[in-house]
Amino acid sequence: MRRIGLELADRKELEKLLKVAAKDPKVATTLAGKMVPSQGDVKEFAYGLLVGMVIGNFMASFEIKNGRQPDRDETADTLSIMMARMPTLRKSIMKQLEIR
Repeated sequence: MRRIGLELADRKELEKLLKVAAKDPKVATTLAGKMVPSQGDVKEFAYGLLVGMVIGNFMASFEIKNGRQPDRDETADTLSIMMARMPTLRKSIMKQLEIR
């Protein structure tokens, strides 16, 4: 019987990506500083960019490993994990931008 949601290895991969992103958000903040429209908020742009980078990297990794896109349950599990860790990513972005 197949487990509903992400397999343990996929869950660990996503958690690893989130941990790395929160630990060092410099790429996202640097890109955001260069890309954000003059009327935009660099903090919000960097936050969205970092979240998008994590999800994009995870989805690409998942597809290469499994030879398919995540199903509905796996996608829901991915988003649930992301939602739980998003405050950590936001704090990391804010801290990085204060340092600059």
